[in-house]
Amino acid sequence: MSAGRGRRTGIVLILLIVVVLVIVIVAVFALQGLGGGGGPAVGQQPTEAPPTPPPVINIIVAARDIPRGARLSAQDVTTMAWPILVQAPPPAGALLLENGGLEQVEGRIARVDILNGQPVMDFMITPGDQPTSLANVGSDAALLIPSGMVAVSIPITRLNSVGYALRAGDHVDIMMSFRFVDVDQDFQTMLPNRGILFVIDPETQQLSTLEYTVGREETGLLGNTTLIIPNEGPSQGQIARQTTQLVIDNAIVVRVGTWPITDLEQPIVVTVAPQAPTPTPSAQQVEGQPTPTPIPSVPVPDIITLAMSRQDALVLKYATETGAIIDLALRSALDNQVSDVITDPVSLDYIINFYNVAVPQLLPVALDPRADAMGTLNALFQSAAEATPPQ
Repeated sequence: MSAGRGRRTGIVLILLIVVVLVIVIVAVFALQGLGGGGGPAVGQQPTEAPPTPPPVINIIVAARDIPRGARLSAQDVTTMAWPILVQAPPPAGALLLENGGLEQVEGRIARVDILNGQPVMDFMITPGDQPTSLANVGSDAALLIPSGMVAVSIPITRLNSVGYALRAGDHVDIMMSFRFVDVDQDFQTMLPNRGILFVIDPETQQLSTLEYTVGREETGLLGNTTLIIPNEGPSQGQIARQTTQLVIDNAIVVRVGTWPITDLEQPIVVTVAPQAPTPTPSAQQVEGQPTPTPIPSVPVPDIITLAMSRQDALVLKYATETGAIIDLALRSALDNQVSDVITDPVSLDYIINFYNVAVPQLLPVALDPRADAMGTLNALFQSAAEATPPQ
């Protein structure tokens, strides 16, 4: 009995040893899978080191919303670390902290509205040696003109301004129509000339004058000499010859309407626009009906400011002062970079030949009333109908 009991005890010990060995082996492999081992497992890629962060540069940004015209102090700004990257460099003109600290903005005036957290660029504020007044550093309009250009203003109407659709930042082409007439080369006056004939009465010896129109001589029906003179109409018998041309291309709209002058001789103070008072219902208003909303009146602009080259500005000035008909053509926003557009001048001869317009022949019959009088009659009927109030 004792021998059998001894064998069973040995078998149990062997089994316990095997179980312990299995537990130890499993624990070793588990520790290696969790990174506790001395090296990576077979087939496992080594972990890459984290990338090195890019270097940074400290720039000055607004610590609050800064309105245009406000005088800045160091408390209005703070710093922000800007990473130095090739694809995203610091903004051009940004104030760097290393160039003098937050005191760089002390006493300077904001030329534009600066939002909270926005980098403060040098051109946004007045120069450091001129902190007295915003007016001393020029106008806001000068900031909107591209380098190499100048701004000029011309009058506009609803017709020549694309129905008042133009806004600041639009690009326009400028078309001009010129009307040409013949002039005397010496006098520079419109032809025909008028002459004065001095006549002395042989009996009374009195001097008298006879005024006449200078025409041209032609051979008459009977072989005699005939003086041909133009019809004495409002235009002195001469019809102006018109040509239309795209003269200036890719001008930039700087402003539609008149510039405000509230900043003259005083610093700008930004105030909240007053709210329109709520209309009170009148005694005649029917109970239960809503109060009609008043329609605010919008002033119609009569002037526009355009940016263009200096030479184009001279051309526009000449055309304006000599009475040319000027119209603005609004460009597509996709064509803002297209310049040096070439077009053909348009005249009556161009329209007849290019579009093959048929010129009516002389006929032995005509309309009664005449065709040129029908337009006047239609205009009279139209004005009479518009003047008649609806029933």
